Amino acid sequence: MPALPPLWSRGATAVDGDKPQILPVRYGKRREKRLKGGTGGQEVRHPVGGTNGRHPPIGTTSPRSSRPEGGAALAFLSWPPAVGAAPGYRGRKSGRRAARLRGMEEGRAERRRRTEAPSHPQGGTRRAGVMTDVHRRFLQLLMTHGVLEEWDVRRLQKHCYRVHDRTATVEELEDFINNINSVLESLYIEIKKGATEDDGRPVYALVNLATTSVSKMASDFAENELDLFRKALELIIDSETGFASSTNILNLVDQLKGKKMRKKEAEQVLQKFVQNKWLIEKEGEFTLHSRAILEMEQYIRETYPDAVKICNICHSLLIQGQSCETCGIRMHLPCTAKYFQSSPEPRCPHCNDYWPHEIPEVFDPEKEREAGTSRANKRSLRSRQH
Repeated sequence: MPALPPLWSRGATAVDGDKPQILPVRYGKRREKRLKGGTGGQEVRHPVGGTNGRHPPIGTTSPRSSRPEGGAALAFLSWPPAVGAAPGYRGRKSGRRAARLRGMEEGRAERRRRTEAPSHPQGGTRRAGVMTDVHRRFLQLLMTHGVLEEWDVRRLQKHCYRVHDRTATVEELEDFINNINSVLESLYIEIKKGATEDDGRPVYALVNLATTSVSKMASDFAENELDLFRKALELIIDSETGFASSTNILNLVDQLKGKKMRKKEAEQVLQKFVQNKWLIEKEGEFTLHSRAILEMEQYIRETYPDAVKICNICHSLLIQGQSCETCGIRMHLPCTAKYFQSSPEPRCPHCNDYWPHEIPEVFDPEKEREAGTSRANKRSLRSRQH
């Protein structure tokens, strides 16, 4: 049988200084059978970096190749492995690890592509969690108004599309708001939906989730003005009707912190609260605006836990509403209207006693939309006439 040539003569490099270390290696019987034309256990000189002649240098991988044919050159004995040679066991293990890492990275990239893919390919330009000029303008205008009814919010959305992107399909309002909220989440700001307590009209307000509304108002009001708002808030929360008379509020002017305030000045400050949509005035009495309720609900629950009132139907904060004369539960006026809408004889949902109050009308968004359209048509007709 022909002898195998020494491996160091087949491109082996120096391992120990300038001269490779040559150690004898003896193959087993199974290896001898596979090696056609092999040496039958003859010693073969093999360069290694360690003291064990059966193993390659530390930090390298043991090469393998396909089964040799006849007396062909035994490429799997070449050390270091030739370019393009099949990897050894450790090489295959490293390859599998690299493949797993590539697969994980490709999966993450695919998830990113799905997240950033347009949700409305039929002309929509929005990507999930991405603010366009349409969203930015909408947010700026909503910040200017503070709170808007749903009808006005829809008009505002269409206006922003007309200004910045006429070709895009107008997105559903809920998806439009959710997209903006996903961007504002890190800033602890949210566009929150609520309803007016007197007739249940849907409203949207930009809510600051990081601080209480009273502290947020510090940029617009002086210290004594904020203290006046707190006094009015306490009277409203403690009252049975959800209203505080202007007389009772003005009587607390002498107890305000900071700079002294006259009653005439206090009246002007109350009107300022009304203009900024923090309070509502009805026949000389004041109550909280929907904007204040949306922004201050958590603050009111924590600050006035004994005086706070909760609706028995929607379980949210209640300022105005009706109460059962027997068990004392309370309900918002819109919740009362919806609950007793089809009841010929209204009874308390808690104690089943007769409900003595007048049932308010249910807010109908379709009628409101028709009324809003007719109002807009009348305004445009008057503008053309003048």
